[in-house]
Amino acid sequence: MMNNPKTVDQQKADAFLEEFVGEIGKAYGSEIDFILLFGSAARGEFVLGKSDVDLIIQVKSDAVVRSVEQFAEQLFWQLDEKHGMQFKRVVSTGKGGSLLEDALKLLEKQARLYKPFEVFGPDDIDWRSGKIKRLDLLPGATLVASQLTLFYKMKHEGKILFGRDIRPEIKPRFTWWEKLKAIWVPQSIAFASIILALLLPQKAVGYAVKALFYEVDSVNIIQRGMIPPGQEKMASFAEASQFDERILDDVRFFLEKKLGLLSEQKMQLLRRAAQIKREGFCGGRMEALYFSLTAFGAIWQTNAVVILKAGAGL
Repeated sequence: MMNNPKTVDQQKADAFLEEFVGEIGKAYGSEIDFILLFGSAARGEFVLGKSDVDLIIQVKSDAVVRSVEQFAEQLFWQLDEKHGMQFKRVVSTGKGGSLLEDALKLLEKQARLYKPFEVFGPDDIDWRSGKIKRLDLLPGATLVASQLTLFYKMKHEGKILFGRDIRPEIKPRFTWWEKLKAIWVPQSIAFASIILALLLPQKAVGYAVKALFYEVDSVNIIQRGMIPPGQEKMASFAEASQFDERILDDVRFFLEKKLGLLSEQKMQLLRRAAQIKREGFCGGRMEALYFSLTAFGAIWQTNAVVILKAGAGL
């Protein structure tokens, strides 16, 4: 089977990343352990003006972390302008169009959401155990962020752009706590989209879309131990709340029908989310609120069943 040809947007992302990594290699090549790309750009799904990039830069000595970070930050924005990547609209280290958007970007940056790259020292991550060890990230990584989802994507979707291949060493932790965080994170993002819907409708819908696709990945990892490709992973999410027991599934079907959350309706929601991801959102505040509420409802309902199944061993 032939691979799908790269889109123009993905080609632009590849050119940007090639120059970005090349310049870092020229300046700090002997100090760089590896540079790993994951996320939409690694999957070939980059959308100009809507996608960010996710890069891990690991250096060989703590002494150069700050200098590499400063060099990479300046280079990133130079190449953003040169290649017309529109990252200022997307990443949390860019600028918003208002005081509210700037404040939101600051919160995103603190939460490491939409942050294009992170520079780590040699002992900041325990790759074999799937743990982030750096002190400033440790509280969030332990209590909030889903390290399971993060390390899984780096291992199975990641691409090495420079240096040694760390992927065989990565061991995602499938503990009950990491699984719980994996579904809690998208639910929290979806809740934030509801709060923002009447103030920043486009940003709110962007959050809701991101939450839905985070949820798709997380539910597949928890229930199947993997993220299957394309339509299969979306169908798996849409059917995640189904029970093998006839009585339980009849009750589930009745409730989902009343709530408008049947499998086909979830698939329609995901198709709409994919369309928004590609083309953007042009609706008003009420439409943004409705979409955010629908996304939150689908995520909350799916999470409730996933937790119930796990607790009952179903």
